[in-house]
Amino acid sequence: MQIDQLILGKYRLLEFLNSGGFSSVFRAREEMTNREVAIKALAKTAYPASRMKFLLTEFQAMSKIWKHPNIVSIHTVEPGEDDYVAWIVMEYVEGKSLHELMQEGALGLTDTLNIGLDICRGLKEAHAHKIMHRDIKPQNILLTPEKEAKVADFSIARIFGETTEFAETMAGTRRYMAPEQYYGSYDYRADLYSTALILYQSVTGRFPFSGDNKEIDKKKAAGEIEEIDRCPEVLRNFVQKSLHRQLSKRHQSATEMYEELDRIRQDEYVKQVSELIDASVNSSSPKLAEALERYRQMFRLSLADAERMNQNLFFQRRQKEENVKREKQLVQVERHYTLAASYAENREYSKVLAELHKASRLCINDHGLTKAVDALFHKLNLINVPLSANPTVEEVVAIIQKLPDDDSTDLRTWLDHQKSVPEEPTDITPIQPRIKVSSSYRRVIEEASPEYLLDQVHSDIQYPHEVEALRIFQQIQIYEQQGRTQQWLALYRKLGKFYQKQAGYFVKDDNLELTANCYTRARFAYTVAEKHRLARKNAKKGAVYYTRLARQFELQRSWENAGKSYILAAYNHGYVDIPSLVEECHRMATVCYFNAAESAHLNNELQTAYDFYMLILAIGEKMSKPTKMVSEAQKLISEIPVAD
Repeated sequence: MQIDQLILGKYRLLEFLNSGGFSSVFRAREEMTNREVAIKALAKTAYPASRMKFLLTEFQAMSKIWKHPNIVSIHTVEPGEDDYVAWIVMEYVEGKSLHELMQEGALGLTDTLNIGLDICRGLKEAHAHKIMHRDIKPQNILLTPEKEAKVADFSIARIFGETTEFAETMAGTRRYMAPEQYYGSYDYRADLYSTALILYQSVTGRFPFSGDNKEIDKKKAAGEIEEIDRCPEVLRNFVQKSLHRQLSKRHQSATEMYEELDRIRQDEYVKQVSELIDASVNSSSPKLAEALERYRQMFRLSLADAERMNQNLFFQRRQKEENVKREKQLVQVERHYTLAASYAENREYSKVLAELHKASRLCINDHGLTKAVDALFHKLNLINVPLSANPTVEEVVAIIQKLPDDDSTDLRTWLDHQKSVPEEPTDITPIQPRIKVSSSYRRVIEEASPEYLLDQVHSDIQYPHEVEALRIFQQIQIYEQQGRTQQWLALYRKLGKFYQKQAGYFVKDDNLELTANCYTRARFAYTVAEKHRLARKNAKKGAVYYTRLARQFELQRSWENAGKSYILAAYNHGYVDIPSLVEECHRMATVCYFNAAESAHLNNELQTAYDFYMLILAIGEKMSKPTKMVSEAQKLISEIPVAD
């Protein structure tokens, strides 16, 4: 095979990439589509006639995993010519191999974790189809420009049958083999051992065992990892378990290895982000939101997982701040009571009242109650009659006589109704505010008719472009009253066209809210006009822009607005009948509303929290697979006292 040669009449060879004992790999271009591909040419010498049956079996088995995002995709397998038994046409990964990247120096912990998780995802898929790679090494891990890892070169993979659980021949690159591979009796766990080797090498820049092949074999068998201190502390237990000399003490599946790496990744994210949050002054700062989003993307976390961890960190920070505030408050209260006691000894009762007043204000957060306490102490100061240590009846009467008429009357009424009752312990359990049940919460997210919605939106003009829209809509209403169907249908089409045009203007201004709003109104108008193709087109665009708007609100931590935007996006996706996107928007809406509810709950705004929880439950009823937020809302709502 030569560079610039045309293979099978459609693949032009552009560059020789590499070769091994079984094959040679070329970069090529598919002439008909101009798509770049990689072509692996399998040598006939490596695949004698006796092995051809097994080769076909391997191709058929591996075809089940070729579309996995962490496995290099196979486009097709073509019969070979001359010295080659077959040509495998594969995805060309435009990037470096892990081996090439490691030549530039050790990788950071985050990159190492992400690459390890990608490899485990690919191996989970392969192992689930009874395919073992047997040659996991840095050269066989290809990285996209975004450093997404793809497992390549399954050319010596072992396909296990129904009854075969262990391979019986040695295959692979000796340096990266598990110790049991030398003896020809091994299983899927050998791939995991090799994965751990390259992850250690990635993050430290060194191989964990030194010496020639025999020395390395002995150290592997003994589990003697050299310079483990070079490995980041958070990875040491993982490495020691993964490279343990006893097979039974290692990770027993790719899933188990993935879960441990994922736990380490999440712990590392929490560690780094907690420092960021603790250092920030304002939790709602756009700069903080942008920084959190950068960290989320760096650690490749889902939006839901990142938000869950962020909310926990914000809650912990708030608790710390509250504890510090409470401790300072206790010190101040104690100081005021100490001063009050000293003033009492000197019978300086006005100063006693002043100190008690200050202490009581520190312990009250409610504005109304604070005003009541201020009024009470004001009255006490007006009385301000010095008393002896043991006041006489005459002195008490003198005080009562100085009371305002209303207070004096209240006191007499109270005294008249007093009865001698046995003293009982006072119940000081705080009274929880009881909230009202929303009986119609399900209707909150139900969509009304487009005619009704257009009538509602035009009843409140907020923007200049709505003036012209209102003029068109008022003419529509006149035609409807006159029964002139053709005329009002034509005007609904005009209204749809008007809003669609306005949306285009707002796109240029990067105004997501008005863009989404206008596309959705255009959808309503076209629906009434029975222009369903145009209605669907505008619904799709409305959904896209409401989703973008929701993500913008999420970055600003404006959870209620984000939830509303996701719901509106779901409405539009539902109109064009895309259930998967409706489900995803509903899922994200529950996350946003749960964050809003949790914030309200923590601030003791129980009615607000209750309403958000009920809204989450309403959304959950529309989902085929309700999220964890729905079940959590159901659980937390039961903790809120409800008025009878």
